[in-house]
Amino acid sequence: MKYHNNVFFRAVTALLAAAFLLSCTACGGMAATTIELLRTQGEVAVADKDGKGVSIIEGLKLYSGYQVDTRSGSYAWINLDDTKLAKMDAQSQVEIQKEGKYLEVLVHSGSLFFNVAEPLKEDESMDIRNSTMVVGIRGTCGFVESPDAQHMNVYLLEGKVECTISSPEGEILQTATIKAGETAQLVYAGEDSSITVSSFTIDDVPEYVAEEIADAGNAEIDALIEELEQQKEELLEQQQKEEENARILDRQRREALLEALNTYGPEEAMYATLGDLNGDGTEDLLIYGKGVSEVYGNTRYDFTFTALIWDGTEVQRIPLEQGGMSDFGYGYTVPAVYRERETGALYISRTSGIDITTHRYFENAVDYVSFFVYPGGGDDVTAEERAEIERRSSQVNQEIDARFEVYDSLEFPAVDGEDWCTDIYWLRYWNGYRGYNDVPDYPPFHASVEEVRQSLSAP
Repeated sequence: MKYHNNVFFRAVTALLAAAFLLSCTACGGMAATTIELLRTQGEVAVADKDGKGVSIIEGLKLYSGYQVDTRSGSYAWINLDDTKLAKMDAQSQVEIQKEGKYLEVLVHSGSLFFNVAEPLKEDESMDIRNSTMVVGIRGTCGFVESPDAQHMNVYLLEGKVECTISSPEGEILQTATIKAGETAQLVYAGEDSSITVSSFTIDDVPEYVAEEIADAGNAEIDALIEELEQQKEELLEQQQKEEENARILDRQRREALLEALNTYGPEEAMYATLGDLNGDGTEDLLIYGKGVSEVYGNTRYDFTFTALIWDGTEVQRIPLEQGGMSDFGYGYTVPAVYRERETGALYISRTSGIDITTHRYFENAVDYVSFFVYPGGGDDVTAEERAEIERRSSQVNQEIDARFEVYDSLEFPAVDGEDWCTDIYWLRYWNGYRGYNDVPDYPPFHASVEEVRQSLSAP
């Protein structure tokens, strides 16, 4: 039988007036007549009701007001009588309060296991509580966590309890009943107090509790643990199936994207990058290449952008340009792919200069947006006009940054020592401009394509 540790948040908190009450039906039994520190492990401290340290001896009697404090990696067992046992987790602090037949174990911080083998009599009371919540124990087994004064988590291994949240004035705010195999998360927040009931798993049973119940010989608890372990095995099996199916789908995706990429020639796929283009959590493929358009009846070459989207069954090829905007001849600038922040849609960004003005265009297959940046001009631009240009340019950049973010920018390699506007160099070479007829091959571009091929081909 294998158990796993829980991580508990622990803090000593100031007392509050509201109360959380859990109780269950009573049967006959013995009162808690003797309270003693049965045994300890590690570093444990005991203080009396005045806060003075008490030396720990075997069978140390604990009286009302006594506090027990366990350090890291330390545990303490408290015998309430022969049928009632409590075990403190590491880094926990509890206080004993007893008056006649009424007993409280106040958990200031940490976690506490309890096992009441015989239910209490009608005139007896045993509560496990923190400063704001109470677990009325009459005959059951489980453990409680007390992260702070406003929260308590109750886990039942045997029996049934009713959880109640009350206001400082005693008004009942929330009630819920939990049984073995269930946990209740109690949150005190005044009128917004809540109790959330759910089942728990074998991983929720901490090691310090597992040690106590492993050899207890309680048939009901053993059956519950066996059921929880079976549930975990079934969950792991289901997870393994889902992971295998995910691996199969991922392999299909990579094979399909690679097959689609290989249909493009060297000039059609000069640059490639992988990314989640449609926001479905899986990688798609974005390629840049050389495209053809007709401008005023003439064939013109420009960069083209295509998204290869894996839709779960096949690859969809989606040109990102709307089409037509490039006919205005504004493509002779550095293009980049931007993502619209609100929608996640991808846009191609370019800058154009038409009629001595400058615009920023963002276009995709269905829409485009144009931002007027500033009017052009020459050396005769006045200082006032230049200041206005700079103001407008800054404003437009802020508007663009608020709406878009850079998804991918094409890094153009230098050509024959050129280190400026190298994208224009390639475009003019393609379109036959004089002085741009001696351009080498495109290895800097194709390097990214080969990297993508290797990634898609990986086992």
